[in-house]
Amino acid sequence: MTMDFDKFPAVAIDYAILIPAAILCYLPMKNQLRYGVSKTLRFAPPLLLVFLLLLSWLTCYFDTSPNTFYFVFFVLFFFCYHKSLTVPVAKSLTTFVYICALMSLFTNYAIMFDAWLHPDSGADTFNLESGLFQLGLGLVVAAISYFPVTRFGTVLIDSLNLPIVWYITLILSGIFLAINVIIRPLHYETLYTNNVFRVYIIVVSMMLVTLVLLTLSFYFIVSGMVRERETEERNRMLEMQETQYIKQQEYIKLSAASRHDFRQSIRILEGLAESGDISAVQDYLKKYNEQMPQKESVDYCSNIAVNALLNYYHEAAKNSRIKERWDIRMPMEISISDVDLCNIIGNLLENAIAACREVEEGKRYIALSVTTAGDDASLLIVMTNPYTGTLRKRKDRYLSTRRNGSGIGLSSIRSIAERYDGIAEFSDENGVFKSNVMVMM
Repeated sequence: MTMDFDKFPAVAIDYAILIPAAILCYLPMKNQLRYGVSKTLRFAPPLLLVFLLLLSWLTCYFDTSPNTFYFVFFVLFFFCYHKSLTVPVAKSLTTFVYICALMSLFTNYAIMFDAWLHPDSGADTFNLESGLFQLGLGLVVAAISYFPVTRFGTVLIDSLNLPIVWYITLILSGIFLAINVIIRPLHYETLYTNNVFRVYIIVVSMMLVTLVLLTLSFYFIVSGMVRERETEERNRMLEMQETQYIKQQEYIKLSAASRHDFRQSIRILEGLAESGDISAVQDYLKKYNEQMPQKESVDYCSNIAVNALLNYYHEAAKNSRIKERWDIRMPMEISISDVDLCNIIGNLLENAIAACREVEEGKRYIALSVTTAGDDASLLIVMTNPYTGTLRKRKDRYLSTRRNGSGIGLSSIRSIAERYDGIAEFSDENGVFKSNVMVMM
């Protein structure tokens, strides 16, 4: 079998649409790169180039159509793509199929351009002009999409942790991709029959507009969900702070009454001391101390929101007979928002309390440490708690034991940590669940 080297440039340029497709696949994942930006940039482009050249060589060697090796290539590319990310497969697969659907639209425009230049040809042939047109169109779209995708697309990837929503979007993207592949003409002469060419242009353009509108709608719906969740978290924090404020006011009132009676108590103590009745003085002091109002809230730290949150879960732990081993040493001023910090600590404590309730009394505890490290450049949140039963895992991710699907609480913690250039790691060993979160301040 002799390879047609004259055909190779046109084939390689035709497959080069994979370059802008790969760029668009990675843009919304900038916060979810398993190996970081620099390492990904070192390895991903050379690997993509190898795939592209291999695909072109196989197509020329076997003298086959463009679609023969596409499926195998897509499977291999997606495998490498998913392994380079930290997101669940629902997010990576949906993003991958969506970009394929988008690129397939521009491939159809390239086919229109090719049909105009070479009306006697067909979609299974390779022409350098149409390949360059397709590549140029893809690169222009990638350049135009850079800002909105990196800014708004990352919000969808980082914030939406409902697999069912991603799988529904995957189905819609798959339908668009399938339609774009099906409507491609095998022979260009078909387009010159009656008004087929005009209908082809209208259908592809309508699909492009529809896909863009669906994407915008999806973004606004998810953004609304995220804002609603953040509002709920803020309201929850305010309710906790209000509860602590009321307790503080009650304590102040009771303390004021005690201070008002303190002069009378001094006179009584003076009289008892002058009489030399030391046991009476001790007895009076004991009763006085018992009647003094006890402060219900604990000052864990200077951050009002976090302090209210810790007091809230202190009450929950106390009611569930869970021992607390808390060491909270965090600065007053940090760059992490109160909402995000309370989300991390609140999710950790909520999961820990739920797990401890399943453990027999006497063995329940929560060890929580919040400290700074690296010359106060980062905040470390470390927690351990016992659990009973079997934890559900999928690969390196823990699943919720209270609902189907992914554990949203842990996914939220991981997303917040990565947003602040940090990490969140979870592990279990011998009936103890360990959480380690580091965020840059």
